Amino acid sequence: MSKDLIRFFDLPQCITADYYDSIESFTREAIWQLCYRDLSNRRVCISSDAELSELCFNSQTVFPRQLQEAADRVLEAGKKNLLHTDGLAGKGVKVAVIDRPINKNHIEFKDRIEYIEVIPDNPDNEWQDFHGMTCAGFLAGSTCGTAPESELVYFAVPNRMVDYEIYSGYQLEALKKVIEYNRNNSNPIRVVSLSAPFSESYIVRKNELANELLSMGCVLIDAMTFGLSFEGIDGFVKDDRAVYKLNKWQIENYERNKNRPGFVTYFNSLCFVPSSRRTSPGDDGDNDYIHWSKAVSKSWTIPHIAGAYACCLSVNPNMKYDDFILRSKRCPKHGDYTVFDLRAVLHQ
Repeated sequence: MSKDLIRFFDLPQCITADYYDSIESFTREAIWQLCYRDLSNRRVCISSDAELSELCFNSQTVFPRQLQEAADRVLEAGKKNLLHTDGLAGKGVKVAVIDRPINKNHIEFKDRIEYIEVIPDNPDNEWQDFHGMTCAGFLAGSTCGTAPESELVYFAVPNRMVDYEIYSGYQLEALKKVIEYNRNNSNPIRVVSLSAPFSESYIVRKNELANELLSMGCVLIDAMTFGLSFEGIDGFVKDDRAVYKLNKWQIENYERNKNRPGFVTYFNSLCFVPSSRRTSPGDDGDNDYIHWSKAVSKSWTIPHIAGAYACCLSVNPNMKYDDFILRSKRCPKHGDYTVFDLRAVLHQ
């Protein structure tokens, strides 16, 4: 990501926790917020680590001196997840991420990642991308992963998002590579995390390949299948108690759809996965990190569930994904929401 593209938007002279709520969803500003910015000469009216965790910033953000220690704490705290894994780390389970090229030498992955280019010699393989870094980090990063001791195989598809038909075709080739990998390895991949959707013309073939993987004991968790059972939620700790809230966009989306037949029933059946305010590896260097705000992204939530399922497989290698889903939906409620808790899933 070019820093110049990020810096094109103006920041308010006084930055508060409300800055997130003032931004239009899904814009570049909503994604990057304070990343790469020098805030040393701005008023940053943040009174607590919890308020700072509502915003997005990275290792290269320069805060006013009095806030730098808080920023360091929030960046570090964001490496922990709220899935309550009880020390489970997915040890011995091989997982895969299909996404755009990443820096495989980042300290979160170095010497513990198997990196496969799906279309070798394609010039678009040279363009690294934050999206894959985040997904791989949240699944299997050594300090920020949900399953930090799992074995990561990364299938890098060329970074060509301008033509989604072509990109969907690349993703199909990646699924074929996973199938080929499992045929040729005694320790096969058990879980595949794929956060990008497919164009409509490729969905039937994608489902066929997913079924072939399933026959090999490997589950594909992609945006379509994930969304039938799970949703992300903003989770944070306040006064030593976990709090879970929908964010602005989710509330607006619910209001738009609540009168559609079946929507409320579907929404109430979901298991909500804490996946906000997390820190992932960045793509600007081997030691770079990004703290994502209270925004909840399906892209970021899919690898959380993939990692949680890998943790379950490390305890019970024969647990079916359908059983994992049913157990997830029986997790305890917090207010109006059923919130994913790995301990509850395993102890049923």
